[in-house]
Amino acid sequence: MAFELPFFSTGAWQTLLLALVSSLLVIPSQYHPTPLFRLLISKMAGRIYDANASKVYASFSSLLLSCLIVGCVAILAIGITSFAQYPVAFELLILFLLINNPYTNAKLKRAAWLLTQQQKPVVRDILSQFLRRDSNNLSESGLIKAIIEHQSLSYFRHFFLPLTLYYCLGFNVALIYCLFLHCANVFSKTAPPDSQFSNATNAIIYYSEFLPIRLFCLPLLLKPKTQGFRYLALFVDNGYQKNSCFLLACLSGYLDVQLGGPAFYSGKRYSKTRIGPKTLPQQKAIKQAKNALMFASAFWLCLILFLEIIYAATNHL
Repeated sequence: MAFELPFFSTGAWQTLLLALVSSLLVIPSQYHPTPLFRLLISKMAGRIYDANASKVYASFSSLLLSCLIVGCVAILAIGITSFAQYPVAFELLILFLLINNPYTNAKLKRAAWLLTQQQKPVVRDILSQFLRRDSNNLSESGLIKAIIEHQSLSYFRHFFLPLTLYYCLGFNVALIYCLFLHCANVFSKTAPPDSQFSNATNAIIYYSEFLPIRLFCLPLLLKPKTQGFRYLALFVDNGYQKNSCFLLACLSGYLDVQLGGPAFYSGKRYSKTRIGPKTLPQQKAIKQAKNALMFASAFWLCLILFLEIIYAATNHL
């Protein structure tokens, strides 16, 4: 008779284990294989990207490259899983290497601490390793905004959504999403933000996270007297990236501070929407934003576990 874990389904236990290990066990960047994988993607993207090429060529070349990378890695990983003696362990290992919780990143933690010590030049140097935008001339409020925006968007895209896809749709879907996400991030650093080369792959991520990011933000709108609904109506439709603006609008309403705003990429200014009130965020807003996202995650975790318990109870009647 096979051993059955109590209370929850096997998929729920696997997802909980993956989330726990990813949050507690952090591999130093110099030993992590993902930066090497991203470097290989960057080299391939650099060879085919042409700033003077037509939009059709840029879109087709980026989609072809991303599909080639995702297809090769996915076929290899799924093939190995099919013949592995412990396929679940191999699946968890692959996803552990691909997902990332930014709130466990030592450099980002150090940047937030250094900001309290008024070490803004050092914080700018640290953020330049993570951000696409130029960080050399960011003010203190700009640095706080950059940290909040990077951590909140990365938390959802690189941690919460892959775990949700793994639980709901299985390993294959979560793996393909993570691979496309890494390709999109590398392409966005290879080409300008408004380039069709980066937008083509970003479109895949946009439609993949369209519904999940809206469901994830629902708990943030439960706060009494929040301005989140008002900010959604005012700013999302005119935003540079509607999914990102949706999360930032809900977070801005929850924290009651301004997020977003114009940014420089490779010396060129892009007029991105300022979201929220005129009140600029203070250093305490970084921790408050983390608590807000933890609240949203805990809300969905409790709801899923509650449904798991009900399902298990009805099946054992």
